[in-house]
Amino acid sequence: MALPTATAYLSEADADTYFATSFNAATWTALSSAEKTVALAEATRWLETLCWKGEKCSDTQPLAWPRKMDAAGCCSALVCTALPEAMVQATAELALGLHQNKTAIIGGSTSTGTTGAIKSQKLGDLQQDYYDVKDGQTTTGKVSATAPLILQRFSWLTDLLGPCLLNVATGSSRVLSRCC
Repeated sequence: MALPTATAYLSEADADTYFATSFNAATWTALSSAEKTVALAEATRWLETLCWKGEKCSDTQPLAWPRKMDAAGCCSALVCTALPEAMVQATAELALGLHQNKTAIIGGSTSTGTTGAIKSQKLGDLQQDYYDVKDGQTTTGKVSATAPLILQRFSWLTDLLGPCLLNVATGSSRVLSRCC
């Protein structure tokens, strides 16, 4: 696998290789090359909004990955030569998920309010209601309303990337700092 480019963690060829052994192979293969490129770039843009442990391998690299990690890090054995498998899987699956639901993060008029931490929103008088958080989980997800939006909408990312992330709010409210 090649290292990330300036716009995406995975190339189309790397994503094709990943999906070749996936239940989603037919769905991914049905996408045009342009759709795959856009989906991978969009997934990368959203993953770039997260705060990561470790540090970039170079001050000049455009993306947050690859990263140097300490011995307790999520991918210490890789040290700047490739992406960890969790990042490959997260990028590929998120790319497909975003392609299939283009309003998953930014919203749209078809939202049913059954996913993520936000229960309802209202523009007049700017009201926003959240699901109750109990024992670190919302009634419909794994992360609280204070977690980054990408983790609220695709909470399975915490299973894959949790050990690599800083400041993941899963149950209690906390202020998340901008990092990276």
